[in-house]
Amino acid sequence: MSPGLRHGDLLHVIPRLWTPGRFERGAVVVAMSPVEDGSFWVKRVIGLPGEFVAFDYDGAVLIDDAPLPEPYRSGTSYEPVTPREQQRSTPWLCDDGYFLMGDNRDDSNDSRRYGPAPFHTIVGRVWFRWPSRRAALLRERAQ
Repeated sequence: MSPGLRHGDLLHVIPRLWTPGRFERGAVVVAMSPVEDGSFWVKRVIGLPGEFVAFDYDGAVLIDDAPLPEPYRSGTSYEPVTPREQQRSTPWLCDDGYFLMGDNRDDSNDSRRYGPAPFHTIVGRVWFRWPSRRAALLRERAQ
């Protein structure tokens, strides 16, 4: 997640009930894990309710068959669609859920495995983070 979440960072989350309407694409949210092990995910909203999400041959995200620009991902750029890019995954229909993905796509357990997350499983939107170094200093001062 940009600007790079690390283990131990503290997150300020605005609860879902205080979020007017829907979550916007690109928002970083906290959601209950679909594995039902009591854990939570911190993921980015990629697909919105009613959209189709697919992936082309190199992993680029397609929303309703159009490439999704992802400026928050470093080193990722999109080239114009070529005939080779017509090979794509079977699309997921978000229906009434949100397609959530981690920014570290090679090592992320997300909607690509479990499908779109229903609205009620999203705890809230991440408003800001305190880096783990600053959080550790705050803990030390509190002791």
